[in-house]
Amino acid sequence: MAARIGDSEIEIPIPDLRMRKRSAPVFEKMRERGESFLVSVLSANRITDVSQSAYKALHSPSMRTLDMWRLKDIEKAVDRLALAKERGERVGLVTDFDVDGISSDVVMYRALTEHLGFDESQVVEYVNNRMEYGYGFNDKVLDRVLSTEDTPTLLITADQGSNDNASVILFKEAMAKRGIDYADVIVTDHHHINVGETCADAAAFVNPQRHDCEFEDKTICGCMVALLFMAAAHRTFTERSIIPADTPSVQHLLTYASLATVADCVSLASEYNRFVVRKGLHDMNQGVIPAWQVLMENRYKSNAALTSRDLAFMLGPAINADSRTGGDGSDALNFLKAKNLDDARAAYAALTKRNTRRKDIELSMVEVALADASEQYYVRGYRGISIYLPKGSHGIHGIVASRIKEKFNCPTIIFSPVDVNEKDHAKRELTASARSIDGIDIHSIMTEVQKDMPIKFGGHPMALGVKKLTKDLFPQFQETFDKYVKEEGVARCGDAKGLDHLFFPFVEVDHLIQENELNWLRNVNTLGEIAKLEPYGQRFELPIFAINGVFVNSSRFGKSNSHLNIIFKDSMDNEHVGVLFNYERASFVSQLVIGKMYTFAFKMEYDSYKKSIGLQIESIAEGMNNLKTTR
Repeated sequence: MAARIGDSEIEIPIPDLRMRKRSAPVFEKMRERGESFLVSVLSANRITDVSQSAYKALHSPSMRTLDMWRLKDIEKAVDRLALAKERGERVGLVTDFDVDGISSDVVMYRALTEHLGFDESQVVEYVNNRMEYGYGFNDKVLDRVLSTEDTPTLLITADQGSNDNASVILFKEAMAKRGIDYADVIVTDHHHINVGETCADAAAFVNPQRHDCEFEDKTICGCMVALLFMAAAHRTFTERSIIPADTPSVQHLLTYASLATVADCVSLASEYNRFVVRKGLHDMNQGVIPAWQVLMENRYKSNAALTSRDLAFMLGPAINADSRTGGDGSDALNFLKAKNLDDARAAYAALTKRNTRRKDIELSMVEVALADASEQYYVRGYRGISIYLPKGSHGIHGIVASRIKEKFNCPTIIFSPVDVNEKDHAKRELTASARSIDGIDIHSIMTEVQKDMPIKFGGHPMALGVKKLTKDLFPQFQETFDKYVKEEGVARCGDAKGLDHLFFPFVEVDHLIQENELNWLRNVNTLGEIAKLEPYGQRFELPIFAINGVFVNSSRFGKSNSHLNIIFKDSMDNEHVGVLFNYERASFVSQLVIGKMYTFAFKMEYDSYKKSIGLQIESIAEGMNNLKTTR
């Protein structure tokens, strides 16, 4: 079916509706524990462990069992920081440009200057400029550090650095030439580590992804790693009397880690991550810092408590827009570090302006990318989609990759020139962002691609960055990437027959609402039941329900009439209105015929205007009970 994107009609598959796999033992155990039918269903669709500890992690997560000292090298990191304090060294914070990196900077800056006895003049912040330097502790970032007057002698990375030992060596060598033989780098990160990388020349390498790291949760974000380092330093500094014994702890900085945890899309099935987000949301709704007070002023729904969705879809994109539109991270830092409401409001206004510009750029890139992706999917039969946008912005292509991945359910990489102003030529250097789908490890795939082609990359199994590819090699890259994606798919499915199912878009449905359950849609207490399992997010998605109904009519609304009210009647002749945002991008709209029966999939949310449950349409499938099985 075709969807309209800008001025173009593009063929895009209509997503399947697939029932989530439900663990019967978990469902039965939840009912035994007195949970409602709905809570039991949602739980059984998300976990398979029936133990009491799993139940506790779901409903009342804690960090009581967390042992930060199990992070490999954390003691080395603390000892080196203590030495810096003793010597009066300057410390440089070298962090990534996204929400995780920005939050890490704020956590470490505040911890060092407010809790660990460092003067503000001793701490220098180096947030990567996405457009100028790119990702990682690379040559350009190193040049920036070394050009600083009174260069810091101790650098601490956060949310990056795992694959940058070469820069660690160069930094130490450059400082040694200046007569400083004690310069060091502490690497803190959470990204996957490339084969052969060990950060052997760093004073400490703190990353739960290390094969020799015994820390119990590999899914924590980079900001959380940085916070645990600061917490360990605080404990050691007080024990050694480096700072007064009554110095307040860094626990209140957990509020920043909650933002990073949601925005960086780490797993919310993790007990620690669930605790971090719950605690952070509590602090945000209490307005413990000016930034959170401003966030509440600008939330989607007035008088409603902030949820993980506000972080994922409102604040996270606004902060990321700073770097995506050429900013240096200062607007984001100024917002999170603001000490009064006026400063926080001014910084948030700047971020909002940047985010509006980001949306405009994104829309134009998505239109071009979707047309290319459709041709690759339907004509060439590619299931690993790689797209070159000669006029694309590499600050935006990660978002564009996500949009394409969602439409086709195929691993997607978006390339654009490192320098968009450079004259076109065969050896033009490209940079890219990649996004993958559940069950397909794109990090593993790129490891295979790298054996065939001269590229560099780094990231996670679900998302990564690629660089050093030249334009003349892009066609070869497309074929190579697609080949290894299909091989990974066959390995997962067992044979090639399963690829059509694997690489096809779908919406996972928690429950098909039956006639005797239709009252759920009229009772706002249903939302309270759903909220019992908050927070929702990556690996613990917000529930989606389905209902059989007859399509009655639709009406457009909103700016440029870009949204759609979809009116349908259920089997008991009750009328419902579901909202579909940006309906022209939805491939299933063109199939709707008044009077025909469909299966409607939707999320439930509170409609503050009507003071009732509102339905947000996710997809629509033709016919009754059109729900397929998740394999």
